[in-house]
Amino acid sequence: MKKRRAAQQHGMQGAFVFVLLGVFALMSTLLVLFGAQMYKGTVNHSEMNNESRVLSSYVRSMIRAEDAMDAVAIEEYDGVETIALHETIGDIKYVTWLYAYEDSLYEQFTMVDRPFSPINGTKILPVKEFSPKLENGVLTVDMVDESGKDVTVITTLRCGSQGPQQTARMEKET
Repeated sequence: MKKRRAAQQHGMQGAFVFVLLGVFALMSTLLVLFGAQMYKGTVNHSEMNNESRVLSSYVRSMIRAEDAMDAVAIEEYDGVETIALHETIGDIKYVTWLYAYEDSLYEQFTMVDRPFSPINGTKILPVKEFSPKLENGVLTVDMVDESGKDVTVITTLRCGSQGPQQTARMEKET
């Protein structure tokens, strides 16, 4: 009789160990799945933040690079608002336009006397909205990135902004 009880207890211990290993395997699998989902969410969130940071950094650095006396202006051509960054290289005057076209931020570098054509620019980053505003030497650019996040760049121009020249240029172009 003692042998039979010992065999039953040994069988119960084996089943208990087997169930315990099964629970351990199940919990390990669930832990890996939950960890993978959390990692994926973190990566997606990080990518969205990076897109917004790259967008604001790009616009800010372009403005800072060309910030000279009367070099930054807001110009509109056929309903497309642009940030016009004017510069002179040698004796030739150039302009770099930053603008939104077909859900992307574009950059176009050309001589000042060339007409603006949004299709001729270089696509830089996806952007849904782009709205620049220049008041009292402060350039504010409100944008919406492709994920729908609002991105605002506020830059105080160090060297001044175009006043009457901007108005004359816009009247001449329209």
